[in-house]
Amino acid sequence: MRLLAFIEFAAVIIGIIAVIAGQYFALPKGFYLGVFLIGAGIALGGLESVVTRRMCFRASEDGYEAYAGAPSLIVGLMALLIGTGVIAAAYLLADGHWHSSVQTLTRRPAPLLIAAGLLLIGFGVLMMLNPQGRRGLAWTLLVRVPRSLLGFILVIAGLAGIGLGGWEWLAPSAFDHFVTNLPRQIHWPLTGR
Repeated sequence: MRLLAFIEFAAVIIGIIAVIAGQYFALPKGFYLGVFLIGAGIALGGLESVVTRRMCFRASEDGYEAYAGAPSLIVGLMALLIGTGVIAAAYLLADGHWHSSVQTLTRRPAPLLIAAGLLLIGFGVLMMLNPQGRRGLAWTLLVRVPRSLLGFILVIAGLAGIGLGGWEWLAPSAFDHFVTNLPRQIHWPLTGR
C-alpha cells in the first residue's frame, strides 16, 4: 500500500473511531479531534489528486489509471472542498460557534448554495466523462447516454445553485422575496387558481 494512501485512510478511520469514542465516553474534545481528522484525511486526498493529477485514496500506484488527468483533478477539487468544510465544522464545534453559524447560514445560504453548485457540477462532469470505458452500441444507448444526460442535468442544477447563491449574496432582499413567494407561485399553476 502506498504511504500517502495509508495516511489518508488512517486519518479518516481514526477520525471515525474518535468521533464514536467521543460520543460514547462523553469526550467533546475527542469528538472535535475526530471530525478534524476526517476532514484532514479527505482534504489530504484531494490535495494529492490536485497536485499529482492521479486519483486519491488508491492503494497501489497503478490503481484507477483510467481516471488520471481531468477526472482526478475534478475529484481532487471536490474532496478538497469537502475536507476543508469538515475541518471548518470541527473548528466551529470546538469554539462553540456551530449553532450560530448554522443559524447564519440558514438566514444567508449563499456560501452553501455556491458550494453545493460546485459539487453538483463536479458530479455532473464526472458522469459525462467516459475514460477508457466500455464501447458498443447497446452500452452506449443503455448506459452512456442516460448517464451523460443525468450528468448534464446535474451541471445545469449546479450552475443554477451558483447563480442562486450569487443572487442571494448580492441582493439578499430580492432573494428573500423570491423564496417567500415561491410556494404561492408554484401552487397557482398546479391548482389553476
